[in-house]
Amino acid sequence: AVPTGGRITEGMDTVRRLVRVDQKPIGRTPRSNLATYTGLFDHVRKLFADTPLARKRRYSAGRFSFNVAQGRCPTCEGEGFVSVELLF
Repeated sequence: AVPTGGRITEGMDTVRRLVRVDQKPIGRTPRSNLATYTGLFDHVRKLFADTPLARKRRYSAGRFSFNVAQGRCPTCEGEGFVSVELLF
């Protein structure tokens, strides 16, 4: 293999969109993440909604959103973490 110095040497002609992210919050809500920001999670939610059990329960893709109570963890409310106040 020819050394590339960390550069991408081919395949960039197929890239339609590049999103640069850092540690700053993205999107409109604190529950936003790379998958929701780029639209990838829309496809994941559709896949979830297309499962036999989801169809049986008549769940739409919206049911699997972090922004609705039924679609997120009741403990962290879709934040991905829980803040606990420690009293010493």
